[in-house]
Amino acid sequence: MKKIIKNIVLLITSLVLVYLFSGYSVKIYKFFYPFSGGAGISVWDLTPIFVLPLEYIFFISFIFTAFGDLKKYWWIGILLIPAAIFELYFDLAHIYIPIIIGLVGWAIGFILSKIIVRFNKA
Repeated sequence: MKKIIKNIVLLITSLVLVYLFSGYSVKIYKFFYPFSGGAGISVWDLTPIFVLPLEYIFFISFIFTAFGDLKKYWWIGILLIPAAIFELYFDLAHIYIPIIIGLVGWAIGFILSKIIVRFNKA
């Protein structure tokens, strides 16, 4: 029961981080993918809708890899299903972007988990 509560806390932490960093991520996304309405036509800015799943993928991969327990990859797989469905449905042509973001989050979390293990041994 303690592990389930810990994983739920990690999920909530990831969601809070997604919310807190959303403004910065939207600016980064707009820098790499500038969009204009064209011919002065005003369009809705839907950038946050596409950025939030990318942030979610990064933080779930990062937080669960760094601080998760034995079944962390099972949790990561289950929790990334909604983001994968969103990315496959809305942006299949650029599916490599969420994969790269997930791998970067995993790599940073893996390095952090190794550092944590070393400090716990000392």
